[in-house]
Amino acid sequence: MTHMTKSTRAMLLGAALLVGGCQSYDILNTNFPTVETLTGTPSRAALARAATGIFSQTNIDLAGRIQQWGIYGREGYNLLGNDPRETGEEIRGPQDPQGRAGGEWFNTYAAVRTINTYLHALDNAVGLTPQEISASKGFAKTLKAWHLHTVAIRSGALGMPIDVDRPITDPPAEFVSFTEAETAVSAMLDEANTDLLAGGGSFPFTVSPGFTGFETPASFAKFNRALAAKVLVHRATFVACATCWTEALTALNASFITEAGLPATLPLGVYYAFSTAAGEPTNPISENASITRYWVHPSIITGAQHRADGTPDLRLTTKTVLGAAPRSLNDLTGTYKPAMYNSPSNLAVAELNSDIPWIKNEELLLLRAEARWNTGDKGGALADIDLVRVNSGGLPPTTLTAGSSNDDFVTELLYNRVYSLMWEQGTRWLDARRYGRLAALPVDRPGDSKFPSMLVPAGECDARGMGVPCNPLGN
Repeated sequence: MTHMTKSTRAMLLGAALLVGGCQSYDILNTNFPTVETLTGTPSRAALARAATGIFSQTNIDLAGRIQQWGIYGREGYNLLGNDPRETGEEIRGPQDPQGRAGGEWFNTYAAVRTINTYLHALDNAVGLTPQEISASKGFAKTLKAWHLHTVAIRSGALGMPIDVDRPITDPPAEFVSFTEAETAVSAMLDEANTDLLAGGGSFPFTVSPGFTGFETPASFAKFNRALAAKVLVHRATFVACATCWTEALTALNASFITEAGLPATLPLGVYYAFSTAAGEPTNPISENASITRYWVHPSIITGAQHRADGTPDLRLTTKTVLGAAPRSLNDLTGTYKPAMYNSPSNLAVAELNSDIPWIKNEELLLLRAEARWNTGDKGGALADIDLVRVNSGGLPPTTLTAGSSNDDFVTELLYNRVYSLMWEQGTRWLDARRYGRLAALPVDRPGDSKFPSMLVPAGECDARGMGVPCNPLGN
């Protein structure tokens, strides 16, 4: 797989920072498109470099999300011991809006600002066909919508700004509710899909590694529909959007979901790409079993179901490895380490060029199970659950029936989501929140907390003349 070089990534990341920062633009830098280049009559080459920069910003906060949301949801620990917040603030609290609880925000909005500048530049592009402009807009709007979605689900009921495409001299954008934010995200994904389907046969830029099989506007649209389905399922559960279940099924039908070729096609999807090539970013989670940083939460080890031969769920045995020695810190103990990104031939050995799933077929099957159950197709929902249980976990089919209770179905669904999506996106925390099951998460020590969201960063409070911490919606 071809990867972007360090110089290319640095060049475009620099461009992104110029777009979002408060710097003088008087010095011409010919290595990347300045804001003047993009707001004038940008060339095909300048826009292609900007697109590469947009791709490079997608994984900036990925490691933070996996770790912090994983800690919040009791998927794991960070027991390295170099930062007391990992065993203090992130598990016990209180949350600090100037610390970790205010994170995964500013880099995301910097990426959104880059995309907004790029979208405006496309209106004055030179050397692109109408189809290429449409394809480029569809690509950019898809990633912009996803960035905004990650902020929405981190912040929950505290809300977030959406109307951020404004001059830096304007007052800060108003906060909107989670419902309004996610409605806007869905609308943006739909608009992006329309642009992609009118985008002709190719993009006017090189698509990032990790998008193998999704390099054309038409195939990228399948990725767009997968994200759209996920957002709709989140809306259906977080805010009881009744129509979202049917809309999610429609989106899934237009995505890359497939039952063919299982189990080999379970990993099919889009990935955040990493490489061990000189200067390239390496996988931030993969590490040798002797390292004392990341650990799987003990409840995941003990909670695994068993196969017919008595061995645990394959998703546990192929994704975790016994550490070189147990690690205890501040009354927390880790025994097993996450190894889903390690060498398949030796789970104790890091594989730093392993990619991290963005969204994959295995998750789509579980999203479809969820949507089918909630639209009355309970048999279809259980069939989808079994596709994952049997092909990914090596487990026997579920004992649930169409007459089982909703509560039992959710328990079965969330079990499979935890083991299928472990250490990928903070699934356990998000699912506990959207199904009202935060209280069911393990308590590691007396006095530990279970957080319903991350906080509004202190800088956002200060910019609005509010005390810290703040709730701009006042709810």
